[in-house]
Amino acid sequence: MTPLTSKFEDMTALPAGFEAGNSRKSAIFGVPSGRPEVLLSVHEEIEPLKSVWQALEKSGDCTPFQTYGWVSAWQRHIGTKQGVKPAIVVGWDNEGGALFILPLGIENGVFCHKLSWLGGDLNDYNAPLLSRDFPRYVSPAQFPALWADIRDTLPTHHIVTLSRMPERVGEQANPMMTLGGLRRNASSAHMTMLKEDWTSYYGEKRSSGSKKRDKQKRRKTEELGAVSLVSPEDAESKLRSLDILMEQKAVTFARMGVANLFEKPGYREFYREVTTGEDAEGLVEVNHLAVGDTVAATAWGLNHGGRYHYVLASYDEKAEASRFGPGMILLMELMARATETGKTGFDFTIGDEGYKDQWCEIEIPLFDYVEPSNLVGWLNLGPRVAYLEAKRFIKQTPVLWQGFTRLRAAKGVFAAALTTRA
Repeated sequence: MTPLTSKFEDMTALPAGFEAGNSRKSAIFGVPSGRPEVLLSVHEEIEPLKSVWQALEKSGDCTPFQTYGWVSAWQRHIGTKQGVKPAIVVGWDNEGGALFILPLGIENGVFCHKLSWLGGDLNDYNAPLLSRDFPRYVSPAQFPALWADIRDTLPTHHIVTLSRMPERVGEQANPMMTLGGLRRNASSAHMTMLKEDWTSYYGEKRSSGSKKRDKQKRRKTEELGAVSLVSPEDAESKLRSLDILMEQKAVTFARMGVANLFEKPGYREFYREVTTGEDAEGLVEVNHLAVGDTVAATAWGLNHGGRYHYVLASYDEKAEASRFGPGMILLMELMARATETGKTGFDFTIGDEGYKDQWCEIEIPLFDYVEPSNLVGWLNLGPRVAYLEAKRFIKQTPVLWQGFTRLRAAKGVFAAALTTRA
């Protein structure tokens, strides 16, 4: 039993060592003590699973990054371009109900076929979609055996690389935490629980000095023009705000020396579809902070499970309002509205940026799982693990991380200067 298995046991209040004896139907799990009685099916296409998938995401537990609208749009615009072939595993009970969906895919390389989560680097959280009945059919002690069956059922792959997995999926413990060999991801996610009203929440979170500075910056911003939170409703307006966000982020990426996310094949198209597509209706929220006629800051987030997920944010670095922190003003506007609309939590998602400490009382550890299947996988294991460990070490060592980010930014400035000169 791994430490995470013990933690899973604590979360579920179910004993990992439970023995069902000779009973064919356990009162706790509904299955005998050995391997769980779950029928597995593997699917290479997403569309035929639409009705089952959407029903499970509404009645069960998942993160917004495993919803049908998100995954299907990602595969259509990005996965196919990256050579990822879906290998989606569905677990069924004996009455034909879906117990879980594992949105997996296989990236076929020249020498190594890699099994990973559909959604790739755009998923801040990776996990299965789980029926509320899942714990009745699969115990913590049984899941590793079920995972072995899943691995045997899947098409040929040489190595498993499952990243950014949280300990919980909605109201349930994440069964992936029962697998051995898990490693902490280089980054954690962060979240704060909101109160019934913004005033009391804000009063507890901000010191008197911070409140004074917030008020001063707001007043100076208002001197430049009327300040308002704009939340587009129609598709055209949403896309217009999204395009502005992409333009603003491009400037930021260049300053930081980071590759422009939206220039990668299919990424821009993915964000445009998931923002306005019917399959993701109600999932995406686009907002911007208007200062007079200027879009001073923008934000792109996800509504799911009673929480607002703060995913992308930017500001106009060339605008006069940039001196007064329009991004922070927009953030507080979003948190206030999330409170007013009944959201219970404000999820800042993955990343250990310092400003999150001002708001978040909850750190969400994320875990990676790497497992080779054969000799080819073992040959790829060493470099993969070395990369993950080096990345975590650098990110968790402030001096090294600051040095790395400064070097990266300097490289970006130098590249931009050469481009301008040319």
